Amino acid sequence: MGIEELRVGGSVRLRGPIKAGRIDVGGSLHIEGDLEVDSLKIGGSASVAGNLKAAEVTVGGAIRVDGSATINNLFKVGGSARIEGGLEGREVVVGGSIKSKTIRAEVFKLGGSAEADKIVAREVIVGKKSKVRGEINACRVVVERDAEVDKIVGHEVVLKKGAEASRVEAFKVVIEEGAEVRELLYVETAEIDEGARVRKIERAQSVSLELKCV
Repeated sequence: MGIEELRVGGSVRLRGPIKAGRIDVGGSLHIEGDLEVDSLKIGGSASVAGNLKAAEVTVGGAIRVDGSATINNLFKVGGSARIEGGLEGREVVVGGSIKSKTIRAEVFKLGGSAEADKIVAREVIVGKKSKVRGEINACRVVVERDAEVDKIVGHEVVLKKGAEASRVEAFKVVIEEGAEVRELLYVETAEIDEGARVRKIERAQSVSLELKCV
């Protein structure tokens, strides 16, 4: 089914596959099957019982995708997003919460909470007081003040004051005063402020980066 523009104020159910130019959801939208759309804006709630392909997605409410999601440009989440399969996007910006099996992007910026088996990106910024459950695997990772992460594998990693990480594996790492790392594995340099806490530190030959960073 081809749709140029769809505005949803109440409750709408459509059987896919659906191709659309622009969809604005202020109410509730359910797609039974795959959805391919240029622009998707969600102020209410949307669910896709299939795969989602889009140029740009903005979520102010809630979205659930039972399959995978491929976003060519920006995927912005101010509300909540749950993707049962993997998410691929050029730039993923989360101010609310996101849960996905995997997340792959050029840039991943978090100002809320994220849960994924693995987040793979060239650059990852975990904002102040944000939380990540799962592995971050990236060329450059910055964990801002009072943020919490599980595992980081990176080329360059910076942990700001009060940040916490269970395990960090990096070529180059900077750990500022007040930050805490349970296990640190580094290849080239480790700059650790006097007031930082690193429980275990080891030097290694390499780390398992998924992207070519240099």
